[in-house]
Amino acid sequence: MATDSEELYETLRQGLIYGRWKSGERLIPQHLKEELSCTSSVLREALLRLAGEGLIVSEKNLGFRAVTHSQNTFREAAHLRLILEREAAELSLERGDFNWELALTAAYQKLAYVERQMIDSGDVEQLVQHWSLQDWNFHYTLMSACDSALLMRAYKTAFDTFRMYAVAQIPEFGFGREVTMSEHKAIYEAAINRDVAGCLAAIETHVTVYQNKNRSETPLPLKGQPAARLHLTGGTRKA
Repeated sequence: MATDSEELYETLRQGLIYGRWKSGERLIPQHLKEELSCTSSVLREALLRLAGEGLIVSEKNLGFRAVTHSQNTFREAAHLRLILEREAAELSLERGDFNWELALTAAYQKLAYVERQMIDSGDVEQLVQHWSLQDWNFHYTLMSACDSALLMRAYKTAFDTFRMYAVAQIPEFGFGREVTMSEHKAIYEAAINRDVAGCLAAIETHVTVYQNKNRSETPLPLKGQPAARLHLTGGTRKA
């Protein structure tokens, strides 16, 4: 049950990113109100917020629908994410203090732990939401010392669009097992050593390789079916 607009927004956002609604599928307000036990005003506020962030589309006299996935949108989101993350990371490496280093190390260790669990268990789908949250926390923390709220808000929008496409269209929801782990390790080690050039190069490798649609060392077939409808769990994140 969603008790307020923020909680409802987060529930819907996660549903859109993790395939609760397929590409282009309508979000029917009456069904949502019954399923989530919310009022019309709270639901509309959350839907308008999601539309403003580009995760759904508002159509006159037709209501709302999930955005249609496209290669062009993914390329745009990947390009924008890369630009913003490189800029924010460079500023963070210049300005980050000891507390930033501690936070980055903690975020990296949590992410690495979840990724190792996913690899060892072989159950990527079961842990993909938890992994995605830790992935967000790591990249957010990396950039958090940039001291630009506007930049971080823009990055959140690009990241959500990027993640939604990865979950829907890339094998294993965009998790590349050892490849992904090694990329995150390279980003972390360069950042903690204040190696700006190395960190920016590692970020570029990490983001651009997604466009090959193959994130693992062993080639995987592209998904032929819509994204799995994962069980949604609660949880919010900083933005």
